[in-house]
Amino acid sequence: MKKNTLIVTVEGGGNVPPIYGFARKLMETGHAITILSEPCMSESVKELGASFVPYREHFLREDTKEDLFKDYKATLLNNPIFDTVMFGPAAYVINHTIELIKSHSIDLLVVDFLLFPAVIAARHMKIPVVILNHMPEILPGPNRPPGNMGLRPGKGFSYRLRDRILGKLFNLKLNEFKPKLNKILATLSMESLRNTSDLIHNADLRLIQTLKSFDIPIEPAPKNVRYTGPVLDDPDWAASEQWENPWPAHKDRPIVVVAFSSTFQNQTKSIQNCINAIKDLPVNGCVTLGPAMEGIELNCPDNVVVMKSVKHSFLFPHADLVITHGGHGTIIRSLANGLPLIILPMGRDQGDNAIKVELCNAGIKFSPKSSLGRIRKAVEQILSNSMYKQNARSMKEKIASSDGLDDVLIEINELVANNINKKYKPEK
Repeated sequence: MKKNTLIVTVEGGGNVPPIYGFARKLMETGHAITILSEPCMSESVKELGASFVPYREHFLREDTKEDLFKDYKATLLNNPIFDTVMFGPAAYVINHTIELIKSHSIDLLVVDFLLFPAVIAARHMKIPVVILNHMPEILPGPNRPPGNMGLRPGKGFSYRLRDRILGKLFNLKLNEFKPKLNKILATLSMESLRNTSDLIHNADLRLIQTLKSFDIPIEPAPKNVRYTGPVLDDPDWAASEQWENPWPAHKDRPIVVVAFSSTFQNQTKSIQNCINAIKDLPVNGCVTLGPAMEGIELNCPDNVVVMKSVKHSFLFPHADLVITHGGHGTIIRSLANGLPLIILPMGRDQGDNAIKVELCNAGIKFSPKSSLGRIRKAVEQILSNSMYKQNARSMKEKIASSDGLDDVLIEINELVANNINKKYKPEK
């Protein structure tokens, strides 16, 4: 029997390939997918083979070049995403989701972590709900600080004290929005929240779309968390042309890829810094841009080319090193190709991801404001030291053997089957 699934999301750059990859897997197991999102995702959703419903309020972008997050100066406790994405539009997103659950006879709700308050809609309509984390763990735990802080994990009293204090601050920040959510719950005649994070912990499943051995999992593990392995799909906007080496006279030189975020993080200066750092080295450089960086002016020497768009799956097999901002998608696709990294994190989860790469000894982390000399020296160090390549190849093998999603799909289908007689039924 066909299962009707609704996915609630926004176009946030790195979240889209993992969501689409998960949707494809659901469709393979008999789910009919409807995606509620921004108008700018309409065409790619249809190409996916899913039905598309646009938001009618908030999230009205028709062009992905328009900055959704406006978070390039954000800190963990002062991030505009809380107001503009997660909680500000929550009442509207929840009500629209409830409307679609009714009109499309939805059996399963899948919620992008960026919009996790939509879990309320599933609970109100008595259907199973899954939260998708397209990046590594962000919640604090007894053994780890909150995500997005770029802090190394550690053991011992001082680390446990740090993690406990920062965990409380994280939850206090989320609880600033609890009155707003409780007001929504009251209008739906539902029980109030004790903590905002209860919505996350009480979802039927929370799927973390990365390699467990790459992440720093919460210990003891929350009962609803499953690691499903990374999705390696290219973004839908990436050009489909095969990559050809543009340096026929220097084909034997190492290829250094410079790949920064596809969404705006004020990264032009950092990209130019990386170009300047490699211009006098015996390497070839390939700078890849995404929609947000289209049209920027860069000064490139003869050994560097700029490509508006290229699929990593076409380019990375020919590369030797990736310099990046540290988005999870770019990092995990680099490691899946056995490529070491230099990471210049600019915010979001990037500092955390950079630390994880360093813990794997597969790369080096620097400030995005690092000098040309420091970046140049790091390029030379990684290309001359086989350790980084060997450790990246070790991660490649682990990624290739990850298969956590198959068991999760069985679990999801059992959730739907067991709930079929409990879900909301419209009045005749």
